Amino acid sequence: MIAITTGGAGAVALMTLAFWAWFTYGSEAGGGNVELLTWAGRCLAIAAAAGAQVLLITFVVGRVYRLNSTHDALRLGATVIASLAIVTAAALRLAAR
Repeated sequence: MIAITTGGAGAVALMTLAFWAWFTYGSEAGGGNVELLTWAGRCLAIAAAAGAQVLLITFVVGRVYRLNSTHDALRLGATVIASLAIVTAAALRLAAR
């Protein structure tokens, strides 16, 4: 029960970060290319949303249902998407300088 609550709360926190990053990251930039910073924020939002999916699959779905190869494939896919989105967000942030 603790794992389900912690995983759910972590997923909600990551989705809150995702919504914040999607809507406000580029507009709060002090300098640099605003368009690149906006896309960096959107990539960060995608990474946070994919991370929330990984938490939900691992801690919530994994405790309620038995994990099988489908769950493993979904977790792997979401992890790859989150990793690529984080790298892309960092590259866009550095390019915006």
